[in-house]
Amino acid sequence: MRVPVPGTRAVAKQTSTGPTPVAMEDNQASAQLRIVPATAADIDALSALLVETVASNGSVGFMHPLPMEQARAFWTAALEEAGQGRRVVLCAWRDGELLATGSLALVQAPSQPHRAELTKVMTAPAARGAGVGAILVRALEQVARERGRRLLTLDASLVEGATSFYRRLGYHTTGDIPEYAYKPLGGLGATRIMWKLLDAREPMRVTAVDRAIDERHMCHALDLAERAEKEFDEIPVGAVVVSAAGEVIGEGWNRNILDHDPSAHAEIMAMRQAGQALSNHRLVGATLYVTLEPCAMCAMALVHARIARVVYGAADPKTGACGSVFDVIGDPRHNHRVQVQGGVLGEEAGRRLTNYFRAKRGKPLV
Repeated sequence: MRVPVPGTRAVAKQTSTGPTPVAMEDNQASAQLRIVPATAADIDALSALLVETVASNGSVGFMHPLPMEQARAFWTAALEEAGQGRRVVLCAWRDGELLATGSLALVQAPSQPHRAELTKVMTAPAARGAGVGAILVRALEQVARERGRRLLTLDASLVEGATSFYRRLGYHTTGDIPEYAYKPLGGLGATRIMWKLLDAREPMRVTAVDRAIDERHMCHALDLAERAEKEFDEIPVGAVVVSAAGEVIGEGWNRNILDHDPSAHAEIMAMRQAGQALSNHRLVGATLYVTLEPCAMCAMALVHARIARVVYGAADPKTGACGSVFDVIGDPRHNHRVQVQGGVLGEEAGRRLTNYFRAKRGKPLV
């Protein structure tokens, strides 16, 4: 049976005695994304990805620096478990390059024949934000179904955006454990225990995106943020709403001070203009680009407006509601799902915000 992957078109299938392999074409031109079971020939590529993930402070059970020999030993043992039917390791390849990997640990307890643990999901930096990780997790879920494992569990670090990623894929939160494990670069971090029943309601369709288009519209939002600061001395946050057809239908920047309006955030202003342009309070199929992660107020407004996707620049470690502090937008109880992508031109967006507040306090700019 072919593994169906939402948002892709299957183009090939390989013969294997292990988990069902799948190859598919994503929505970007003709580049093929192949998801297949890992083999011994993949150990070097898998090891390089593991070392890179640890070096970037990814919580995957190892400390930095991770020697390549230790990484190879881990993958050798993992593939031995796969050969014994105790683990599944999938790789996502494109043009001979390993973009991502993920594993299923098939629980061996006699009382839990229906459960598997989702683990070691890693995406190469060049592939992040393009939907590869979501496609890989869907493929792992299909393999779990084939193995009769309908309950998946995992633990995700609270430091990165991992928890919001899984929430968008339909995973639920059981609870948080403080000081669960040391981060690869040092310091204890908390973890979140999550789960998903595969026969539950499926999450929204996740499709690949064009990073160049995202960056172009984020540059537009950054220009609006600069206008907010220079012309009105407002906090430099800008937002743009782009229709499903790719047309800019709304622009906005912070106007709280100017309008004496606590709700006049950049996102709200941009959505108001977009609603007027469409003569509709629903912005179905539209994407909102904003230089700072939306707060709880704006996150709920995005849900009510039926925005299809929100792309933000800098994360907000104090009030971010798209996964950094709260995950308002990803709550599975909503009757509308909004796809979230963070970190697009995030360093530049964050630098401008930092400099705005440093200037207010008379500190040197960074």
